[in-house]
Amino acid sequence: MSPKKKIEVAELSQLVANVASESKCSLVVDVGAGQGYLSRVLAYSSTGLPVLAVDSSPKQQRGAESMQRRTIKRLQGPRAAANGFKWDSERAARLEHTVMHVSLDNASQLAEAAHATAPDARWMMCGLHACGDLSSAVLKAFAESDATAVVLVPCCYNHISETSQEGSVVGFPLSLGMHGTWLGQNALKTACQATSRWDASPEATLAAFRRNYFRSLLHFLMVAQNQIASDGVAPAVGKVTNTELQAALAEIPADAIAHSSADEQDFAVYVLAALTKLDHAWRPTAEQCIACYREHGGAGLRQIAAAWTLKSLAGPLIECMVVVDRALYLAEHCTAAGRVRAFALFDPVTSPRNVVLVAQRT
Repeated sequence: MSPKKKIEVAELSQLVANVASESKCSLVVDVGAGQGYLSRVLAYSSTGLPVLAVDSSPKQQRGAESMQRRTIKRLQGPRAAANGFKWDSERAARLEHTVMHVSLDNASQLAEAAHATAPDARWMMCGLHACGDLSSAVLKAFAESDATAVVLVPCCYNHISETSQEGSVVGFPLSLGMHGTWLGQNALKTACQATSRWDASPEATLAAFRRNYFRSLLHFLMVAQNQIASDGVAPAVGKVTNTELQAALAEIPADAIAHSSADEQDFAVYVLAALTKLDHAWRPTAEQCIACYREHGGAGLRQIAAAWTLKSLAGPLIECMVVVDRALYLAEHCTAAGRVRAFALFDPVTSPRNVVLVAQRT
């Protein structure tokens, strides 16, 4: 695990254990379990909670099971014993893995899986950085089942659905209290911005502004060269890796960029790498890219940085709207004796998606 993941797993596992104890749950369903980091801590720590780890990917399940075997081997070894850890054979049976594609349309299968695993158990759900609509599906499963509690750290607001066919379920809004609210994809993407990191990582922040500028300038160049309409959708490039940039640089003749600045060269390389990533047939010359950069240069970068900053400042407000909607939804489906909480669990600089939703019916 990365240092970031270790902190997240340690803090969330303690919260889940506390909620499970308060709610008298004897089974935890970990949704979007991935490699099973959280699941193993819950199952093999001193709390020893039985866990059903759910993930949609067979590859992730195989990786989690392989890591589980290695973890058990270490826990049975002399170093663990020297640290006072006592292994018993029952611990191995506390963690089961299953492959299940969970969506808003089939969230009820989580309850079915829980009942099949432990028919008479009080059970709860948890999730660490469940992506987009998966978080909404977990909350929907809680609302429509007999689950006693849920502890969820959502992630990837930009993957939340808002529009669908008549009668189908969407990821936002969930609550009656925010019925009719619409944010749009641009706003949901803005909610993902990690402005809390800007002061802590100024170099990375400037690099991010530069990537956004390159993306915008590529859009401008494609419109100028009649590759897309001026009112068309901007190319969704995503992250361009260093490997992709190196491959693009190798394709550009050295003499084509010999008399250009480092920034101009970087933009020409970015354009080729981005178009290759998009699988777009059009390829401008390095000279065209350099001329485009020279025309707009540093002024364009400053404008993008200013616009991006203003936009990002609205991110926490939009995130708050999503969190409030989900908290209201949970409150609408809790018992009178239940309670719903939403609070920051992690350091926002280390883990920008740090809000946890907790609902307990009793």
